[in-house]
Amino acid sequence: MTTTVVLALALLAAVLAGRPGAAEAGGVRIVIGGPPFAGRPHHVVRPHPGRVIVVPRPVYLAPRRCLAPGAWTYQWVPQSQVAYAWVPAHYNTDALWVEGQYVPQVFQSGYWQPIWIEGRWVDC
Repeated sequence: MTTTVVLALALLAAVLAGRPGAAEAGGVRIVIGGPPFAGRPHHVVRPHPGRVIVVPRPVYLAPRRCLAPGAWTYQWVPQSQVAYAWVPAHYNTDALWVEGQYVPQVFQSGYWQPIWIEGRWVDC
């Protein structure tokens, strides 16, 4: 954490605890920054003698939205077809004779159809 944040947290803790501030602590000075360089002044922080009230500000977060462009894709379209197949005469499972005949059979098929997907808003 930066020195300013540490200083602010220390002052806030002192004010909330009801203790005297850093300026009343027997002449102790708080210097912000590293070791002094030539020509650079020392910064002394003197807190305001009143109470410090920290009011949190609301933070609003909104998801970023992007437009996904439209595109062509394919969709499977199922189809069923009925065809008649010749079944020769035979004995069935009950040992009965069944004459030869045409019986319907269902065949599943289909095809791929091109479709357009509209553009839509998505989270980025």
